[in-house]
Amino acid sequence: MRMRYRYVTYRFREGSQAQLEQHYRQILDEAVRQSQQAMLHRSITWRPLADILESPEMIRVKIELCGMKEDDIEVTLYENALVVSGERHDDHDYQDGLSYQEAQIRYGPFRVEVSIPTPINRESVLARYECGMLSVDLPKLPASTVERIPVQRSVKQE
Repeated sequence: MRMRYRYVTYRFREGSQAQLEQHYRQILDEAVRQSQQAMLHRSITWRPLADILESPEMIRVKIELCGMKEDDIEVTLYENALVVSGERHDDHDYQDGLSYQEAQIRYGPFRVEVSIPTPINRESVLARYECGMLSVDLPKLPASTVERIPVQRSVKQE
């Protein structure tokens, strides 16, 4: 957000209290207007809320992506990470004189990166999107059994 700073020197005279209050009100209104414009034109990447659940058999990643279409979501599985990215658009019809009183919903490009510490069965990965929630199930590969190898004592030949 871009902020402008003004250096103003005030001299208190009779009747100038109202002028001072008016000046502060103008500065506050300008700051609010700039912040509203910045919210409308956000282009920075944001991170939606996510839950990561784990069991011995699988890892489940749930991401809240309310108001998105399936085609706008990209799910990529790397060797040791799951990356979910896309962009949420504001479909609000703007009207003259209508401005945000409060803006809490994030729009624009997003990216969620989840580290995967164990090997995954890539053929069984399942991604579902319903009711604004993306759920990605990552089944773990069965742990390889540790095989103990006996060490043989070397026989001295004489």
